[in-house]
Amino acid sequence: MAFAITIKADSSPIEAILTRLNQFDADKSKLFDEIGAGLVSSVQDRFFTGQDVDGNPWQMSWRARLQGGQTLRDTGRLMNSYTHNVLSSGVEVGTNVEYAPHLHYGATILPKNGQYITFAVAGQYRKVKQSVLPPRTQLGINAEDEATVLDIVGSFIDDILRGA
Repeated sequence: MAFAITIKADSSPIEAILTRLNQFDADKSKLFDEIGAGLVSSVQDRFFTGQDVDGNPWQMSWRARLQGGQTLRDTGRLMNSYTHNVLSSGVEVGTNVEYAPHLHYGATILPKNGQYITFAVAGQYRKVKQSVLPPRTQLGINAEDEATVLDIVGSFIDDILRGA
């Protein structure tokens, strides 16, 4: 052959990237942990703003109205109980506080014994036949949460590709 062109490609950078991306399974728990922490922070922010997942204000509670406090923030127990668990295929966010579903979805509380429920609010006793709790959603993912998750995933992939 009198004339020839030989082209050699250096595929080592591409191979290095593919090797790093193959480590995703080993590193994904870090990703899920960061996503979970971001979502818990978002849930806790809802307690500070008094707004549901869609940005609608929560109906003010009797206690908050009488004491001048914030709804669902008397002791902070519920807000501070939200946490996340890293799973093999994702993350879950929630709480183990037994009354959380009633505050999230709303509920009607009826007396167990007798005709009335008696409880104290701001040092005054109330006697009612039932108590209706309006829904005050805390859990859920809105557009801002989606953007946060995408940012976390993007940063995670960038870090893998850079070899961090």
